[in-house]
Amino acid sequence: MTTNFSTEFPIDSGKSVADVVHLAYQWVSGSPHTKIPKAELDELPVDAERTISAFSEQVTTACANGQDFAIGGLRYVRTESGLEWTTSIVSLKTNERHVLSLQVSCEALSTAVRLPPPKKPYFIRQALEKLGGGMDGEVPVTDRPFRLAEGEASIAAALISGLARNKLPIVYVSAGFDGNLLVNPNELAQYVSGMAHVVVEPSREFSYHLKTLTNSRNAFGGTVGVYWPESDARKSYFIDEAMPNPRAIQLEIAKDIRLALSNRRLRSTCTWAHLKETISRKRFDLLRSQGSTALQEYIDAFDAEQAAKDGKLIEAEQEISRLHAEIKRLASANQSSVAGLISPGKEQDLYPHEIRDIAIAALQEALRTTRENSRRQHVLTDLLNINQPSRHAERMQEEIKSLFKTYRDMDAPTRSALLNLGFSISEDGKHYKVVFQSDGRYTFTLPKTSSDHRAGKNIASDINNALL
Repeated sequence: MTTNFSTEFPIDSGKSVADVVHLAYQWVSGSPHTKIPKAELDELPVDAERTISAFSEQVTTACANGQDFAIGGLRYVRTESGLEWTTSIVSLKTNERHVLSLQVSCEALSTAVRLPPPKKPYFIRQALEKLGGGMDGEVPVTDRPFRLAEGEASIAAALISGLARNKLPIVYVSAGFDGNLLVNPNELAQYVSGMAHVVVEPSREFSYHLKTLTNSRNAFGGTVGVYWPESDARKSYFIDEAMPNPRAIQLEIAKDIRLALSNRRLRSTCTWAHLKETISRKRFDLLRSQGSTALQEYIDAFDAEQAAKDGKLIEAEQEISRLHAEIKRLASANQSSVAGLISPGKEQDLYPHEIRDIAIAALQEALRTTRENSRRQHVLTDLLNINQPSRHAERMQEEIKSLFKTYRDMDAPTRSALLNLGFSISEDGKHYKVVFQSDGRYTFTLPKTSSDHRAGKNIASDINNALL
């Protein structure tokens, strides 16, 4: 059986396990395709299981209470179009927290049936609306983005560096070079709710401060980065041929997170196997405390407990297989990285694709001086054939030349154009001081007024030589 979807997240501790199971009942009865009588979906078992069947459907509920915990859940099995779908919803509440897990598995009943792609179940949206999210470490679980304010770079650094005690991944939306966002954070938060947290930075200047706090690990310049807790792993998303527009990026992020979670074992004991094991243990302990001599009852209780343990063993074996596959994948990726990529430094792009274009230009220059028909020439040619420059620097050069071609003073159109290019402007006596992307290394002085017709050309030349 293939795990189609899997996630777990904290919910409001003010809600009970019974609240979760009743909401799961509503989820089943609310389906227009179910044949399970609504009246049957009401009673909750106590330290026991209860199964209801109708046609190609089966609903099993189970609940158990301990000294310092309560656990309960629903498993819904439905056969349709040659596929057997199994949805397990489990709630585990302790004195410290309340966790909800949801797993969907799918099995083809014949080789002629293809498994469908994974989708996020509607129940997650119901759970967040009706039950409310809890705290995932220091981050609230919600279907809305968490928007950072200026001065909260230390919070962003903790989230990116995995120091916020969160278990769900962080989707970090950085501000573009023009201050705008590449994606719609509200839509993205809806797509990944219950699976990840969407965090939005307030400005490009914020990114520069964050850079020093994260040792340049932060996504920047409009890029969206996904950071997994307790890991240095990060994946970046930006517009390219595979993801040509913001919506494509949002869908790709949600798909990647779904796939990753479906391959990750649930981190807590909030599982259907643990729920069944708990009930079996309570039945066995009850029989023993009552001094029962009914051999068959002992046997039944033992068999049920053993079946629960076998289920956990199967889960462990599947996890071992998955980890072996993950090790092979990471080893392959590491070999590829060592063989074909260089490690990024601490500098960040000051305009789109800057560092990449600089590297490509350096390769082009090296190719011009390389011996004909040498191995070096062949490698450089191959790299340049598949890595075309963006030409963004050339376009900026032309804009700057055009802007200062007839420069006389800092009029409104000139000021607006400079701001759009990424310069900040301040007065400094008889001059203006312009700084590119808030990086003080790239500061230029402009006269407030100029009668020299060559002044504008000289300014443009100075800026282009320093930046481009």
